Amino acid sequence: MDKPPGGDWLYEIKFDGYRMLARIGGPRDVRILTRRGNDWTQRFAALHEELLAAKLPPGWYDGEIVMLDAHGKPDFNALQNAIEGGRNDAIVYYLFDTPYCAGHDLRRVPVEERRAVLQSVLAETPRLRFSQEIGGDAASILQSACQLGLEGVIGKRRGSIYVQRRSDDWIKLKCTQRQEFVIGGFTWPDDSRPSGIGALLVGTVDEDGKLRYAGKVGTGFTGEVSAALRQRLDAMAVPKRPFAGTTGHDRHATWVEPELVCEVSFNEWPEGGSLRHASFKGLREDKPAPAVQRERPKAAPPALLKVTHGSRVIDPSTGLTKMDMVRYYAEVAAWALPHLQGRPAYIKRAPSGITEPMVFQQHPQGMRGLHGTDAALWPGHEPAIAFRTPEDLVAAAQLGMIELHTWNSTDRAIGQPDRLVFDLDPGEQVPWPQVQEAALLMRALLQELGLQSWLKTTGGKGLHLFVPLVPEHGYETAKGFSEAVVQHMARTIPQRFVAKSGPRNRVGRIFIDYLRNGWVQSTAEAYSARARPGLAVSMPVRWDDLPALTGGGHWNIVTAGPHLAALKKDPWSGYWNKPQPLGPAMDTLGFRPSRPRSARRASTRPA
Repeated sequence: MDKPPGGDWLYEIKFDGYRMLARIGGPRDVRILTRRGNDWTQRFAALHEELLAAKLPPGWYDGEIVMLDAHGKPDFNALQNAIEGGRNDAIVYYLFDTPYCAGHDLRRVPVEERRAVLQSVLAETPRLRFSQEIGGDAASILQSACQLGLEGVIGKRRGSIYVQRRSDDWIKLKCTQRQEFVIGGFTWPDDSRPSGIGALLVGTVDEDGKLRYAGKVGTGFTGEVSAALRQRLDAMAVPKRPFAGTTGHDRHATWVEPELVCEVSFNEWPEGGSLRHASFKGLREDKPAPAVQRERPKAAPPALLKVTHGSRVIDPSTGLTKMDMVRYYAEVAAWALPHLQGRPAYIKRAPSGITEPMVFQQHPQGMRGLHGTDAALWPGHEPAIAFRTPEDLVAAAQLGMIELHTWNSTDRAIGQPDRLVFDLDPGEQVPWPQVQEAALLMRALLQELGLQSWLKTTGGKGLHLFVPLVPEHGYETAKGFSEAVVQHMARTIPQRFVAKSGPRNRVGRIFIDYLRNGWVQSTAEAYSARARPGLAVSMPVRWDDLPALTGGGHWNIVTAGPHLAALKKDPWSGYWNKPQPLGPAMDTLGFRPSRPRSARRASTRPA
């Protein structure tokens, strides 16, 4: 269940149907369009007549078509059957917005006023209804919706404008996790029947346009539905696997063209893992396969939280407050947590603001709301800080956290890092275009070594390159290899790079900091704010975004949220599927690791 946010919102039922737009051009000019712009007027003759009879003013009307069961609840399977079978006279169209009405452009009019206009012009019928606002507090509304067996509720921020892209002003609070997936193959039933399917093999499209396997769906279809699916999928069979990686079912799979989209409910979908308890809900014809990406729940805004000293200014240069920082970490929690799961963390606190003395907090002892890692991970030492939930991040921000730093390994293999970090740290007199060039040069070298890298801003002056690894080598090997890479760059292009730290060494040049790759060293994690004037953040980006960046502090805690809300997909979605072996790269570079020694204590200064 998603957590209901605080703030001034209006709530409606989340209908289990298809989003549809009705365009009224005149008394006899009515069209019914999907959100993709496809004209489905001919499919819904009865609904078309209903809209004609409604005599709505010319304009655009936004809503959801559903089929209701005997108890008045939306039934997605029934809707799917009605659309495919053409027997859809019982479809109900719930209208909830009107961006244009009676010659007026209402897109920038507050949502509550647009809805009032809609309600005033709509004469409801059994097949044409207004989506009513639900009164009460968010938590009670969502709880009631779940108890009634509904999918959830939709929240719309009062005062918000009409937008077609994703927006933080329009949120879904779901009772169960559910989204669309692309069908890339299927398995046969266990009894080897010639008809029907055992399970669908499904996936989502990553940032590179590749289909990534998400899991199998083996329940939710009746024998009739299973047979119909099998017939349709047999006609789409192809010899080659459409997924970019293996599925675990390759030996028994029939592959198909990745064109069909289905809706699936599931209990859990861990990062790097497969769907759990997935159930088929129906095919979706209103969404193209290339647009199916992983949906990530948004964290609840922190208005429900009681923040002490929330008005305290923590950055005098901007006037930003502690409440702004708490709000930021609540806002990005869903993006940040996949990077934090199982990874020991440290935090940098500024209880009195960034112009006053700050604390680098390595352990959670005595800090209310903070949790620790398993003590067995680092015998003889106090646990590091562990972040598992949005509440953990908010609790740390409540304690004055500004920066968030993590190790390069997780509790699954604490002594073997699962990533390398190359920190491009420019010296004095290094212009920003030179830093951008340096990132491309580092990427090119890593590619020559057979390693893919992912880019993020540091929130400071430079850039980070992250290289996901198979956790099979110890820290000494990882650090030694990264040092060899940096030394190679410094020897090859000495006018641009230096392999020694220190301000004097990097005047006019860039120090590629490989020291982050040592045991118990830490790096500013993705989405961490930075304790510097402006409160910039460390933001993951696509390589294609590099030319448009204005500096390592391109975004701050105010601008990061709208930026993430506008993204169509996670810029690092492919990162989780690319753990890379280090051995071939070491061979190519000619690096030979020294004999492994036990991990030694090292300083834990932040990057």
